[in-house]
Amino acid sequence: TNPPTTQSTAITVSAATSVQDALADIDRRYKGSSPITLKINPGASNALAQQIINGAPADIFFSASREWATAVEKAGRAEKSVELLTNKLVLIVPQGNPAQVKSPEDLLKENVKHVALAGEKVPAGKYGQQALTKLNLFAKLQEQKKLAVGDDVRSALAFVSSLEADAGIVYATDAIVAEGKVEVVYTFDPLLHDQIVYVLVLLKDAPEKEAAQRYFDYLQSPAAITVFERFGFVPLGAP
Repeated sequence: TNPPTTQSTAITVSAATSVQDALADIDRRYKGSSPITLKINPGASNALAQQIINGAPADIFFSASREWATAVEKAGRAEKSVELLTNKLVLIVPQGNPAQVKSPEDLLKENVKHVALAGEKVPAGKYGQQALTKLNLFAKLQEQKKLAVGDDVRSALAFVSSLEADAGIVYATDAIVAEGKVEVVYTFDPLLHDQIVYVLVLLKDAPEKEAAQRYFDYLQSPAAITVFERFGFVPLGAP
């Protein structure tokens, strides 16, 4: 353990919106044992990666896909990275399922007016589009002008929980956070989309290198993994 310092160190974590609730919980525990201020900058992984590549100050990047972690690595901004978690893609409906959606095929029914998805560059949106395309539904839903596209996975979740959309595609973990407002009616086969991988990246020019390194290690610890699991994430390499 390090001797307590009088000065508090601030670490900035640019994190995919889908991990923000789990991180907030982990941060509360971590702060109890370390004189540190943690700033979570939540957003879509593609937007966060772009900010980091353009020089935005951050210590850690928590990406919801390999693609955007790799972009940051290729730009020379990554010190090291680790593939940490995976997730599932689910079809959700508002509580009570007013449009009676049971499967992806039901999205084509006349009583379904809007289907919420994250944007095509956002990992959740990309995985969702891949799954719908493999099921031969994406082009049809586009033709029917049913797709309501949000900035990130949490806006797709909000469309459904506020009844603006009859169904939506989000992560299983998002559905857990919105319990009571939405219900899961279908879980997509992981073979229908690229593997969902959350990558933790320690950034090269992290303003608070030492503190960031300690937090980067902590997020891989059994204590942190237990919290991620409680929020519905599955550690990679878990049986």
